Amino acid sequence: MSFLAIDLGGTQFKSALISEDFQLEQSFSERPSARDLEDCQKLLQDMIAPHLDTIEGIAISCPGTIDPITGTVYNGGMLQYLDGFSFKAFLEKSYQKPVAVLNDGKAAALAELASGNLKGVQNGLAMIVGTGLGGGIIINGELYQGSHFQAGELTFALPQDKMSPLSGEDLAGGGSLSAVNVIARCAKALGLSDEQDGRAVFEAIKRKDERVYSIFQGYCRQFALQINNLQSILDVERVVIGGGISAQAILIEEVNRQLDQLETENAWVFKVVKRPQVTACFYQNSANLIGAAYYLEQTM
Repeated sequence: MSFLAIDLGGTQFKSALISEDFQLEQSFSERPSARDLEDCQKLLQDMIAPHLDTIEGIAISCPGTIDPITGTVYNGGMLQYLDGFSFKAFLEKSYQKPVAVLNDGKAAALAELASGNLKGVQNGLAMIVGTGLGGGIIINGELYQGSHFQAGELTFALPQDKMSPLSGEDLAGGGSLSAVNVIARCAKALGLSDEQDGRAVFEAIKRKDERVYSIFQGYCRQFALQINNLQSILDVERVVIGGGISAQAILIEEVNRQLDQLETENAWVFKVVKRPQVTACFYQNSANLIGAAYYLEQTM
């Protein structure tokens, strides 16, 4: 028997069958994100119904602060209509299958801890880039949820250079580290008609096209700054970067180059704050799905 894992993102819903040893068995076509709760419920039903006879349970990964006992989402991150909704109650009543719900960043961290690039790491951090910036923190070899289940909500870290109050629009999109935002900026600079054409954007970045390369470097510097600031608090061994953008090797290379530059500029800081290893998630864009399935198996 397999687990059906569903990842609800700000731009797309993904689903896959995950084996009992947490391998990706089969991925299904991505669907555009739902517009509201009713649309979300219908999409979930369409994604689940074909697999009911072959699955052992349903694992959900989504943004927001999630009570792991009730499976209720609070806030909902990029999907505000999920606020107060219990996936667990809705899906278990509908399908009589075990259901587990976990924040997307925490799910990615669990996948990496189980059998990815955080395996064997006592203290680690997963940074998951998409519409916003999710995170999952591993402390003493275990997922750290926090006192209010909101540890790792990196989207909502306020920038230090903002003197005026921030609006929801400033935070939505993950601020300066939103992959969707940086791709849109680069696409606009290239004159592309599709602002989500990440393939064309990264082809230009790899060529060091002057129209976009400085934008990309600035993005990676912000990433390096965020890693350093988090490291001063968490003191982890390794940071793994996930989400679709993490499949681009140039991203990890440039983030490390920007960390090199920060170390040159601020040697006194790095004498105290030990720099962590920075690499891509082993599971890259599938980390949320695999981690959600792993969490489901733990709760069953």
